[in-house]
Amino acid sequence: MCTAFDSISLLAGGALAIYLLARLFSARNEVLACCTALVFVLAGLVLIHGWPMAGKTGAPGLENPATEFLVVGDLIWPGESASRLIAGTAMVLGFVVSLYSARYLELDRRYKTYYPLLLLTVAGLTGMVYSRDLFLLYLFAEWMSVCAYVLVAFRRHTNTAIEAGFKYLIMGSVGTILFLLGVAWIYRGTGQIILPLQALESNGWTIAGVVCALTGLGVKSAMVPLHTWLPDAHGRAPSSISALLSGIIIQSCFLAWLRVGLGLGVPEPVLGNVLIWISLANMIVGNLMALMQIHVKRLLAFSSIAQMGYILFSFGIGLRFGVPQAIQAGFLYLVIHAALKSLAFLSKGVCHFYCRTTSIEEMRGIAGRLPLPALTLSLALVGLAGLPPLIGFSGKWFILSTALSTRQSLAVFGAIIFLLMSLLSLAYYLPLIVQLFVTRPNGGEVISPSLNVSLWMALPLIALSAVILAASIHPVPWINWLSPAILWMRGG
Repeated sequence: MCTAFDSISLLAGGALAIYLLARLFSARNEVLACCTALVFVLAGLVLIHGWPMAGKTGAPGLENPATEFLVVGDLIWPGESASRLIAGTAMVLGFVVSLYSARYLELDRRYKTYYPLLLLTVAGLTGMVYSRDLFLLYLFAEWMSVCAYVLVAFRRHTNTAIEAGFKYLIMGSVGTILFLLGVAWIYRGTGQIILPLQALESNGWTIAGVVCALTGLGVKSAMVPLHTWLPDAHGRAPSSISALLSGIIIQSCFLAWLRVGLGLGVPEPVLGNVLIWISLANMIVGNLMALMQIHVKRLLAFSSIAQMGYILFSFGIGLRFGVPQAIQAGFLYLVIHAALKSLAFLSKGVCHFYCRTTSIEEMRGIAGRLPLPALTLSLALVGLAGLPPLIGFSGKWFILSTALSTRQSLAVFGAIIFLLMSLLSLAYYLPLIVQLFVTRPNGGEVISPSLNVSLWMALPLIALSAVILAASIHPVPWINWLSPAILWMRGG
């Protein structure tokens, strides 16, 4: 049952209603946060279950049940279930971020525009991952991106936020223009823009269009060397927005990249080869640059580039060698990363809110004053590092085992780089964890008392931590829950 249009309409309508509530009735920040969280819950329920009449009407170009099992080459089209997984994850994170912001934005005077932009960002994301019409995909991608640009530069009183937002705007606009140019050339060469294209003929216009379209989406997916906007954008945005950007927005752009590549008839081995080599560049650049950082959020931002490399590698193995389990591992790690990275950014946001900590050095001994965010940040970092027994270890092990099972030289070489880069990441994750719990060198210094973290900020941290621990203790139900979205390869 197709409910994407209903969900997008609810998110957009909710954004308008909350903006009017803020402007006309001067609603408090907590009220707007609760209303926004409620809209995310309703939109999520609509996406999963739908209204009684859902599926009988819809929007042209959006996914529908008939496209769930369209065959494209040797693959079954990654249809509504894969899109639902990404959009549903975005709505869960939007719900968490909304509640968190009820306290996090209390001192910010511009919160009245923050919540509508948050809803509109997820609405654009939902439309993008469900779109089969290339032009509609372009419109939704731009919808999402424009809202994200504003949210990155939300704290416009700081020069760094303006600089980061402007850089994100320039790079994102280049990606959008390239994608639109690619769509125009594809239409010029084929006369079609509905994915997957039928009776595709290779010609100069089509090939140039495919290259431009995938390059444009590659910018938005932070694929190296098109990643340069991400450290500034994620490092300077409010922590709540960084959680959404790193957690799911760049991953949703990658799903669009994958759907466009398959739908335009690019051979799966070619796509797989491209993804494998890009993934290795992401791993190397992300981890090496993270080692050089002195600010926590920039470290986490470069970590996101490396983590995207792990996800791209898994999908690349699945496409190149026709391994359904690798696709499964990629989707699993995508969701794992969303939870872990969101928890890391939100925990860092609590530390900055109460203690104004920015650099790694300033985080020294923060556990004495803020034990909860120190523990949850440590949990997230251990999971991202892939240490047992957390679910991050299970996800990386799943990817490595599927790559090695192919017994192909390229897969084995990639797995070795994967393992080495994962070990290298310990060189910046573990020192940060230690820094949180060590005391300052001045033995005569008066120890500051512990601070009481607001429930608005504590509950999202506890909830995300509980989900991560539950998945770590018993991962099988979570893997089974993902199976409808991941088993879209023929024979899967």
